[in-house]
Amino acid sequence: MVQVQYASLAAVRLAAFSMLLLPLATPPPIPAQVQSEEADAALTAEQWREDLDVLAAGMERTHRQLYHTVAREEFAEAIDDLKSRIPDLKRHEIIVEIARIVAMVGDGHTQLWLTPNTRNGFNQVPILLYWLTDGLYVLAVDERYAETAGGRVLKIGDVSTEEAMQRVRGIVHRDNEMGTISIGARYLAIPEVLHALRLTDFPARATYEVEKDGARIEVELEAIPDAWLPNLSGRPYLIASRSDSVTMAFAWDPAREAPLYISQPDNRFWYQWLEESMTLYVQLNAVLNKEHETMAAFFDRVFAEVDSTEVERLVLDLRFNGGGNNFNNDPVIQGVVKRDAINQFGKFYVIISRHTFSAASHLVTYLERNTNALFVGEPTGGSPNHFGDARPVDLPNSGLRIGASSIYWQNSLPVPFESRDWTPPQLAAEPNIDDWLAGRDPALEAILTYPYKTDLVDLVLRTLDEEGAEAAEVAFKEYAGDPRHAYLNVEQAMNTLGYELIGEGRLGEAVTVFRLNTEAYPGSANVWDSLGDGYRARGETELAVGSYRKALEIDPEFSASLANLEELLGQ
Repeated sequence: MVQVQYASLAAVRLAAFSMLLLPLATPPPIPAQVQSEEADAALTAEQWREDLDVLAAGMERTHRQLYHTVAREEFAEAIDDLKSRIPDLKRHEIIVEIARIVAMVGDGHTQLWLTPNTRNGFNQVPILLYWLTDGLYVLAVDERYAETAGGRVLKIGDVSTEEAMQRVRGIVHRDNEMGTISIGARYLAIPEVLHALRLTDFPARATYEVEKDGARIEVELEAIPDAWLPNLSGRPYLIASRSDSVTMAFAWDPAREAPLYISQPDNRFWYQWLEESMTLYVQLNAVLNKEHETMAAFFDRVFAEVDSTEVERLVLDLRFNGGGNNFNNDPVIQGVVKRDAINQFGKFYVIISRHTFSAASHLVTYLERNTNALFVGEPTGGSPNHFGDARPVDLPNSGLRIGASSIYWQNSLPVPFESRDWTPPQLAAEPNIDDWLAGRDPALEAILTYPYKTDLVDLVLRTLDEEGAEAAEVAFKEYAGDPRHAYLNVEQAMNTLGYELIGEGRLGEAVTVFRLNTEAYPGSANVWDSLGDGYRARGETELAVGSYRKALEIDPEFSASLANLEELLGQ
């Protein structure tokens, strides 16, 4: 049988280079001939060491559970190691190494931002990079290099983009790997970061090799002072086209009419009725009130539209929502729950992405728990359960400000067993360069063309009832093999369905469901144990024993299979 896969190619590729190339605890030494061009702040080694002591004590005092990912001893060793290397490092290198220590904590709200700000004094080069399904792309660049806009970055300095992303991974604060591709791509335009990671020889310029229309072009960009500081948070495709220092060329012509999803980037919340598809499209870019309207009042208007209009579907777009105030989420959740006409499969869609974080990822979790939302796009940048509500830890000499998470939010069920790094989309619609160049919205297009009227488990059960086991098997494989279901995971739901069928005495159909689950999730001990239970219920002891033994090959300590074999074989 064909094995069903449940992870997108982009996610598999990212996971592969993330796991195979472990981040270096200490970067390789800087070549002796490299000279820094920065105006170094005159802090002594002792002042930096004092800051590191404040960092260690302040984070331990402030963070809700500082050592939830990193061991106390490893964290202390990293601080001691940096203390010993301070005399050999420039200011920007010390800051990047502090960010590495902060990132070791392992949550997205515990952070030292390396994007340019008045505290770190960093700059950036005039390029906007974004990780798409098939690589790192130039979405905008200094107009002098307009021919590279829309091109794929092959190298940064002499290093491949994959290796560059791996190096930057170690300094990115994140809940999951979506944070790596989101923040990491931004850091690859900061020359001080590139120099500290040995990706460039000087901390005031960067070189990129870009492939466009079959040609390879090398671009050397000089750092731009703080006159050019585009706001990239939440809306990665949009940057200022002009500033005092640089004019940008875009991969997509900003003079064209913008696609709906980036048409109002500075509007915290708004909606539009799409007459042709009878869709109410709502974009929520921050979980915050406006000056003259609260989120509660806005969603009163939204649901008044739902009540007064024949709505085919409601789309809530959270893809650029980086958070806000968790307590503003209630009107959204309650509004959907109260409306049976919209709170059903195929009627209510929520668009999510790598930028869906913090209070927005809380909203996703609440909607997952309480509604029949169908999630679309790419995995969230925030974990369903995560540390948050960062409080500042200020370093007295350098002036750096670190955020340390003060609360653990456990909102996802089943509690306390929820351990997913992200909320995956049920309907994958990941961004690619062709969509961007054409001005298409892959998420909204996926929603408007989605052909399925039920989820996989209901489809299997209905097909079993109406057409039998053979047809149900075909339906399962067609649905699960659809690329739109790249992140689909129905192991638990299918397992539950199998036991429900046993309870109804439909033993042959139960075995079919359990067997399909083993083909979809062959590395799960639990599904093999369940198949053994199906065979055992039918009195097929030899097949049951074989399934239990298969479960124990995967997990020799799997207690249910051990107990079943003892009952059947007395061993």
